[in-house]
Amino acid sequence: MAATTVLTGCGSLADAFRPTAYCSPDDPVVTPTSAAPGEELHIEISGVGRHPECSSTLPAGARYGISITSEVSWTSTEDDGGQYYGAELAVLDPDDAGAAAGTVRVPDDAPAGPATISVDLQYARTLCEILPDASCAPPPSALVEVVD
Repeated sequence: MAATTVLTGCGSLADAFRPTAYCSPDDPVVTPTSAAPGEELHIEISGVGRHPECSSTLPAGARYGISITSEVSWTSTEDDGGQYYGAELAVLDPDDAGAAAGTVRVPDDAPAGPATISVDLQYARTLCEILPDASCAPPPSALVEVVD
């Protein structure tokens, strides 16, 4: 009986051994919102979200991977589901508050049209990575237009 009382008072045993989950980064602010291949975009991430289920303080070594994905398919066949351009652009190191900023260049081979700039939190598992069945928002991102 005493062991049951102790475990009940401290939460479940599974919760005690669950790794720390970190809150996802806020959506990036990208300026300008349109650019041609070879031109630069400035990326700002104000920090990470706040939620009682995750830590809003990132661990040492956490980084933000920045990527671009075209919203326009390179193929028009419906059989293959379409093929989309994507490229890694940069890795930004967040400060102590989780904020980061940097400049990236639109790749020379990026196709014209709408694209998404995405932020991937690296070296810090989010709640959705720890609990895959959790209802999670899409990854942090911003829309841009790649122009000719």
